[in-house]
Amino acid sequence: MSDTAHYRFQSDQARRLARQVTDAAVREKLLEMAEEYGRYADLIEARSTEQVPVPAAVAAH
Repeated sequence: MSDTAHYRFQSDQARRLARQVTDAAVREKLLEMAEEYGRYADLIEARSTEQVPVPAAVAAH
């Protein structure tokens, strides 16, 4: 499982759990965790799709 998939899975799990708990404070914390996991996944995805510039000297070879 990739890091992105792992964090997306954790985000989904936290959201599912949040729907099941009755304590509002716990639910809010779980939803915050879900958002944070989603942000981690987004950052990893963004970094993996960034184009790394190749120096002209390397590209010429």
